[in-house]
Amino acid sequence: MVRWIVLNLLILNLQNPYNIEEVANGYRFTTDFGIVYELIFLLYPTVNTSEDYHVFMFNIEQIKKGKATKDDRIRITIEYVLKLFFQNNVNAILVIMDTIDNKQEARLRLFKNWYKQSNDNRVEKYEVACQTEDIQLFAMLLVETCNPYKSRILEDYYDLVKINFYS
Repeated sequence: MVRWIVLNLLILNLQNPYNIEEVANGYRFTTDFGIVYELIFLLYPTVNTSEDYHVFMFNIEQIKKGKATKDDRIRITIEYVLKLFFQNNVNAILVIMDTIDNKQEARLRLFKNWYKQSNDNRVEKYEVACQTEDIQLFAMLLVETCNPYKSRILEDYYDLVKINFYS
């Protein structure tokens, strides 16, 4: 009986997001393995300005490295923070996969997998690939299905695609 209770508590813990704390422009959390992440939302300049909504670029920064391991609670925590974002406003989220180490395609696959696992039909995902002179960019827009400005947000997004996100 005690084993069953302990096992259930471990399973529940694995399904919960990490504790988050607010930082400038976002949130921070520390994994069980000592890795510290910051989830940052930065206002992204769109081609067409609007006072009704904004597009925020979403960054995941690893502030402190730790033991690299598969940790599903990272995905769960990021998903939780994105839900908080959408609960509080009608804005959209732009994710441009980091190209610094040439692993942008792997990051895109990871985000696509996380989106699929979230099974949240309240948020729509729009993906694009843009080729600049030097590198291929992969980007993703997240917008709520019921967002009253969705069509204008999508227009802004595809205008950004046309100019390769200012690259």
